[in-house]
Amino acid sequence: MNKASESAVDRLIALALEDKPAKPPAEEPTDLETVPVFADAGLPFPRELEHNPMWKALLQLRTFLPYVARLLEMSSPSQASTALTHEMRQSMGQLELAHRELRTVVQDQTVQMKRVEEAMARAQEATERNANELTEVSEDLRSVHSLVRRATWVLAILLAALIGLVVFLLVRVPHLLH
Repeated sequence: MNKASESAVDRLIALALEDKPAKPPAEEPTDLETVPVFADAGLPFPRELEHNPMWKALLQLRTFLPYVARLLEMSSPSQASTALTHEMRQSMGQLELAHRELRTVVQDQTVQMKRVEEAMARAQEATERNANELTEVSEDLRSVHSLVRRATWVLAILLAALIGLVVFLLVRVPHLLH
């Protein structure tokens, strides 16, 4: 194939398909019209096809052929595909294992959170009980304080009355003392 007769699309496809640097073909015809395949198969010659608008559109799609070929290679059951499938299964297995571990951790944390909530509820109940008991004790203390105050006043009054009686008796009855 001559560089002049080879289209840019053909060169791009050849570059995309080749893994090694391009080597010139050993015994290929240099002109497309001399290829007997087209004439023997009853197909029109490539130069005639390049002027057909439908074939021009199809020739533009030729750039995607290497990608389609690679996609077909990946989708066919080959060793690379099997290895890729095996690797994907291993990855999925690891993901499932990690998911199970995460689920277990979340369930454990949920149980721990419920226990903490129950402990907090018990602590709140105990705090409320203690607060109620403290108010009762403070009310009892106030009542005892007022009782002691009243008793002190009563004792003070009785002591004053006793002192008054003793003085009265000393003043009025002096002969009893002798």
